Amino acid sequence: MRLLYFIGSIIVLTSIGCRESSSAGDVAGKANGSATEGVKAKGAESHGAANAAVAGVKTNSYRLLGVLDPDRGKMVAFAMKIPSDWEAKQEFNRKCEGAVGVPQIGITLNAPDGHSQIVYFPFTRYSYAEGPMTSNLRAQKRAMGIPETTPGELSIMTPVDYLKKVFLPNLAQNGITIKDLGNEMTAPETRQEDGQTLTRGSLDGTMPNGNKARVEVRISHGSQQLGTDKYHSWSEVPSITQTSGGDIEAIHVHTRMAQDSIVRNPAWMKLEQEAMAHGLQANQEPSRRQHEATMAQIRANTEAMTRGHEQRMAAIRQFGEANTANFNQRMSDMDRQQRIRVDTIRGETKYVNPTTGQQVKVEDGHKYVYGSQEHPNLFFTSDKPIDAGALDWQELQKVQLQDY
Repeated sequence: MRLLYFIGSIIVLTSIGCRESSSAGDVAGKANGSATEGVKAKGAESHGAANAAVAGVKTNSYRLLGVLDPDRGKMVAFAMKIPSDWEAKQEFNRKCEGAVGVPQIGITLNAPDGHSQIVYFPFTRYSYAEGPMTSNLRAQKRAMGIPETTPGELSIMTPVDYLKKVFLPNLAQNGITIKDLGNEMTAPETRQEDGQTLTRGSLDGTMPNGNKARVEVRISHGSQQLGTDKYHSWSEVPSITQTSGGDIEAIHVHTRMAQDSIVRNPAWMKLEQEAMAHGLQANQEPSRRQHEATMAQIRANTEAMTRGHEQRMAAIRQFGEANTANFNQRMSDMDRQQRIRVDTIRGETKYVNPTTGQQVKVEDGHKYVYGSQEHPNLFFTSDKPIDAGALDWQELQKVQLQDY
């Protein structure tokens, strides 16, 4: 079985998109003038030189391979150098992100002896934001049980970390486990004129079929400061280089040559950018509605949380007031009981003048108690009633214990 069929399934699994995948095969010999219009080979500025290169002209041990876009009449999307005698297969489709179709391209290169292979997987792009505004929004989502991040949101990481944490686990889920991993390598970062930062890293290991393998990923990263927050956009292109008997380093030279020599077709890029602009514009309205719905939900939940908080605080205040009232009542009852005990010990009873409301204490043991209206501090006690009105006296009433 040729190596192509062993790893080709990975391309299909990772490049499912808006439409059925289209294979262009070895496109170097199929590219025509209209398909190659606008391609500029490195060192050859004219379209004629580009067309000739894409058509299969060999330069030393490499030839120029044109990768065709089946959705645009097999127009050349980009060109890259591959070993002259290697076979090339491509998988080209598009993944829908709303109204935007993102190209997903997988390329497989096979050595003529069947012992070596290079597979380029479709790229994936990610975004990530950091800063106080983003942190606050994520905290609100977390509090409401809403996922903090959206699909495609991932913090930037080093190439080797990406291989270990994302790419290799995804391979394993699809039944391809690379073992004996080691020989971590990371190339220095380079910065392009457009401000993008490029870096690559790799791991060596052993394929399930026993082949030596080098798993590599190339990452392009850009960032922008908007207000208090910083927004990152980055993409990755993974590849696997494997050989059953040769030197993995020597085979990987072809991997680097292919990627380092990529030249995009300006005409194809123009069409892609126009399509993306239209798609992004079409995506804006659903995105705006989704954002407004999310913010409305956040506001509604915040208001509900505020109402709940106010209700809890009101209940706490009522509970506290009730506790305070009960405490005050207990203290009042204890004071009243204490006054009763003291007066009992002293042999005194409290009386009140019903006319003036004045309370006084007099000695116990008498049925009737009178107070002088002319001299408030003068009292008369008796076991028999008297004509108090005739004598300018006012009968006093005993204060009940509950009112003591």
